[in-house]
Amino acid sequence: MAKRKEQPPEEGSPAWMATFSDLMNLLLCFFVLLFASSTMDEGKIQKIAASFDNVTFSVLDQGSISLVEGGMLSGGVSQVPDANAVLTEAGKNIEDNSGDEASSSSTDAEMLSDEELKQELDKRGEEQSEEMYNEVVQMAESYSIDTIISIDYNEQYVELDLNGSILFDSGSAQIKEDSKMFLQKIARILTKYKYCIIEIEGHTDNVPIYSAQYSSNRELSSERARNVYEYIMDQEDFIDANMKIAGYGESRPVASNATEEGRAKNRRVTIKIYNKQNSSY
Repeated sequence: MAKRKEQPPEEGSPAWMATFSDLMNLLLCFFVLLFASSTMDEGKIQKIAASFDNVTFSVLDQGSISLVEGGMLSGGVSQVPDANAVLTEAGKNIEDNSGDEASSSSTDAEMLSDEELKQELDKRGEEQSEEMYNEVVQMAESYSIDTIISIDYNEQYVELDLNGSILFDSGSAQIKEDSKMFLQKIARILTKYKYCIIEIEGHTDNVPIYSAQYSSNRELSSERARNVYEYIMDQEDFIDANMKIAGYGESRPVASNATEEGRAKNRRVTIKIYNKQNSSY
C-alpha cells in the first residue's frame, strides 16, 4: 500500500493568530486608557472642582479658580468646552433664587397692616435719632454749651432749642455780637449732619410787637430764623438744598405764656436735624 504524501505547511501565520493579535491590541488599548485615567493631573482636577465652588455645587473646598479655556488635562482629554456657559447659567439661577427671596420679603411687608408698618418705621427712626442725640450731646459738652441749650429727640429728628434772649435783643432780629461764638459752635455740630435735612425755626411769645420794622411776631420770628441760617451757612460748608427755615411766631409755644418764665421759653430758635430715614424726601 502506497504511503500518503504529507501536505507541506501553509506559508505565514496561522489564522487564529490574527484574531489573537487583534484581541491583544484591544486589551493593550484598554489598559492604556485605564492607566491614563488613573494618572490625571490632580492639580487640574482640583481646579475643575474649585471652579464650581461659587455656584454652590462644589464638593471640594479649594477656593475659586476659573477654568482656562482650551487647556489640556491629561491623556489628551480637554476641558468641557461649555463650562463657562454652565457657570453663567448657574449664576442666573442663583440670582433668580435671590429675587424669589426678595419677592417673599416684599410679600411679607405687604402683609403688615398700615399701623404695624408705621410702628416699624417709627422704631427705626427713633433708633437713628437716639444715636444722633447721643453724638450731639457729647459734642455740646465738649464745646461747653450743653447747659445753655436744650436737646431732645423723637422718631423724626433731634431738636436743639436755643434761647432767644441769648441770640437777640427784645424785638430785634439782629444776632448779638457776644453770641456769635456760641453760634459758631452750633455750626460745627450741625456740619456733621450736613447730608441730613436741617430746619431752622423762629418762635416768639404771644406779646404783641410794636415795631416799625416788623408788623407781627411771625415776621419777627421768620427774620430771626433767616439771620441764624445765614450766619451758620457762612461758618461751615453746608448743602443749601438740605437747609430749611420757617417762622411760626407765637403759634407753637412750649410753655404757658401766662408767666414770664413761660414766655422766655417760647422766645427761641429751634434747630431740627432730621435722621436719615426722614431726610430721604
